[in-house]
Amino acid sequence: MPLDAPSPDRARLWLPVLLRAAVALAFGAVTVFWGQPTTAGAAWVFGAYVWCLLAAEVWLLRAERPAPGRISSLFGLVPYALGAVAAVVLVVAPSVNLLAWAGAAALVLVGISDVVRSVLSRRPAVGSAPLARDLLITGVVSLGGGLLLPFFAGLGPHALLGVAGGAAIITGVLLVIAALSLRHDSAASARVA
Repeated sequence: MPLDAPSPDRARLWLPVLLRAAVALAFGAVTVFWGQPTTAGAAWVFGAYVWCLLAAEVWLLRAERPAPGRISSLFGLVPYALGAVAAVVLVVAPSVNLLAWAGAAALVLVGISDVVRSVLSRRPAVGSAPLARDLLITGVVSLGGGLLLPFFAGLGPHALLGVAGGAAIITGVLLVIAALSLRHDSAASARVA
């Protein structure tokens, strides 16, 4: 099936994608409007963000209904879960350096997961998934945010939240567009059939 062909599978994907977009945009909004976050507060907000990303990813993978034994379905959750563990470490012992490095690890793991799932879903034997392009972009943005995070550790929690929040806003906007496109495509295929 071509990448842009409407599919009934898209109808069940748009809500989990929209949830992930809402999580990213909510985190981004907090980082923009919180003037002077404490290290502990930043750790809690970042930890909640990563855990909500994990929940949205679980829902998305369930909605995709991957074939049993497909490596991409397992690989989709393992990095998110490891990122959530890094977020727990953040909350237990908040410090600026730990916020930078554990936050970087979480974002890099999320980015790797998205990039690998995008690449695996583009294999000719599997057929292209509707989110292959979007996952590649969100993965690269998360990787970039994660790789930049440690360089801003000396500037404090506000700067760290700003870098992570910037990446979240970019991915959130992209995923809102993807979710609405999935909804529109599924509605169009339902009317045609």
